[in-house]
This record gives sequence, structure tokens and C-alpha cells, in this order.
Amino acid sequence: MVASSKEKRQPTCWWRRVGVLVLGLSVNTATVIGYDWVVYPYFIWTFGVGPGFLLGIAGSIVLCLGSLWFYDLTREDWLGIETVKALRDVPVKGRIRRFFRRVATRGDPLAFLFLCLKYDAFITTVYMRRRGSHRMTPRDWKIFWGSMLLSNLWWALVVFGAMETFKGVAPSVFAVLQWLGLV
Repeated sequence: MVASSKEKRQPTCWWRRVGVLVLGLSVNTATVIGYDWVVYPYFIWTFGVGPGFLLGIAGSIVLCLGSLWFYDLTREDWLGIETVKALRDVPVKGRIRRFFRRVATRGDPLAFLFLCLKYDAFITTVYMRRRGSHRMTPRDWKIFWGSMLLSNLWWALVVFGAMETFKGVAPSVFAVLQWLGLV
């Protein structure tokens, strides 16, 4: 039996897809970790909560809009979000699967809240866009700006809370370390 040209290309397409996902997820993760755990705390530590928060939002807007632009420009699913949306829309059998599908398809406010608290406005917007769309509709812009505000408020509270906790705990930890003779 002779393999068709499509069958011959199949492994190459699969490996290309895996490579795109690995690269996309790696770059996105590095960007998010660098910004969320280094730049954002630096802004709040250096400039205070108010100005640091505003600088954090400004940087977040630039990063998320740049990511959206690049995502739409490449028309490539380099984060696997379109794949997740396709899996979400597959008909399922079974009571438990139907329940999760119902939540995933009708639970836009719940999905919005979860995505805002866990991820950034870029991922929230791409996930909540209509499937296969690479243009921003007025609905998408509302999702983007709402997500931008909610996710940044949440992250500023987390960073500020962590800093205040560190300020309160650090002297005690230092005193214990001195008492143990480690410092």
C-alpha cells in the first residue's frame, strides 16, 4: 500500500504543531513570569501602590495588546487556546461530561472570572472570542478592557499583600536567624 502525500506530511505537521506550541507557551510563560514576578512588584515597591499600579497596568496593556496583535498577525494557535475551544465544542456523552460542557459553553461570566484571576487579558480575550475569529469585535474589546482591569486589580492586591507580609515577617525571621547564629 502506497501512502498518500497527505499521510507522508502528517508526522511533519504534528511535529511542527508541537514545536509551535512549545515555543509559544515557553515565550508566553517567560514573559508573564518576568513581568508579574519582577517588573510589577518593582513598580509597586519603588513607586507605591497607586503609581505602581498605574505603571503596572500601562505595561500590561502594552504586553497584552502586543500579544493580541502578534497572535492575530500569525494566525497560528501558538498557545493551544483554539484547540481548547474546539475540544470544548465537541459533542459529548455522559452525564458528567454534559455538565462540564454546559458550564464551559454557558458559563461565560464564570469563565471570565476564572481566566481574569488566573491569566491575563490576552488569554482571556482570545479564549472568549468567537471561534476562528482573528478580528476584535466590540464584544471582544469589552472583554479585553474588563479583563485588564480585573486581572490587574487582583494582581496588585496579591503583590501588595505579599510585600506587606514580607515587611512584617522579615524582622522576625532575621531575629531568629541571628539568635541561631546563622546571620
